[in-house]
Amino acid sequence: STVSPGSSGRGAPSPTPLPLVVAAPGGSMTLVAGGFFQMGAAADDLLAACATFSADCRRDWFTSAEPAHTVLLAPFYLDTHEVTNAAYVEFLNAIGGEGAVCQGQPCLDPDQSRIGWENGVATVAADRAQSPAAGATWYGAAAFCAWREARLPTEAEWEKAAIWDDANAAARRFPWGDDFHGQRLNFCDATCAAEHANLSWNDGYAVAAPVGNYEDGRGPSGHYDLAGNVWEWVADWYDPAYYATSPDADPTGPETGEQKVVRGGSWYDTATFNLSAVRLSSPPANADATLGFRCAADLP
Repeated sequence: STVSPGSSGRGAPSPTPLPLVVAAPGGSMTLVAGGFFQMGAAADDLLAACATFSADCRRDWFTSAEPAHTVLLAPFYLDTHEVTNAAYVEFLNAIGGEGAVCQGQPCLDPDQSRIGWENGVATVAADRAQSPAAGATWYGAAAFCAWREARLPTEAEWEKAAIWDDANAAARRFPWGDDFHGQRLNFCDATCAAEHANLSWNDGYAVAAPVGNYEDGRGPSGHYDLAGNVWEWVADWYDPAYYATSPDADPTGPETGEQKVVRGGSWYDTATFNLSAVRLSSPPANADATLGFRCAADLP
């Protein structure tokens, strides 16, 4: 008789399945299955999607998402939610407090952060401890993940977690599905002070919400806040034309650049920039109240 792959029998023992969720400092990490997925989107498709919820849409916002292309990724773990202020405070104090530097650069801009300094020690108010660690530079984000024995996700990893529905072998426009729903994320809604606020929705927060707040907005693998709350740094340098020449397997972005990729939109952005295929960029030394991050890790 024969033993089918993965079954028990006289052959080699079946591999133990990887846990879907593992503990991590300040939270947990959730497994993203490896395999093929469709990355990117046609600018015309994103423009059409934008037009379903906004009168202010421009095709050139979406051209860097072209062309849609097939990518093969190894499985990996990704933080279930964005890194919190509390976790970042612990990191800053562990590496030197107010004098700490990250890869030779400032770790954060206190003017753009809820984190402050008291006698050289990083602190955050209790009511903001579970909000995302906005105001961290890319250098700070990368250093935090390394301190945690993790790393920033690649852009491809981030997008697979945000959009790829393995069960249906299809990409979603938003982490939860194809249709916008303004109570499944934190975006610029009726509580937002900006002129571009969408008054049709109230997501409950004027600025960043505590992480993991929108249960119905989770991505296909179970991750929170991949749309809205804060933009997220990823590992890759930004090139608007990169997808035309991107490797087919485990792409890591251009070798050099001047700006890093940010993904996902924020509490200050319209739903247009919460479309999961949208790519924007930011200088790695930039820090902003709308910009945070989460970490990824290879399989043990």
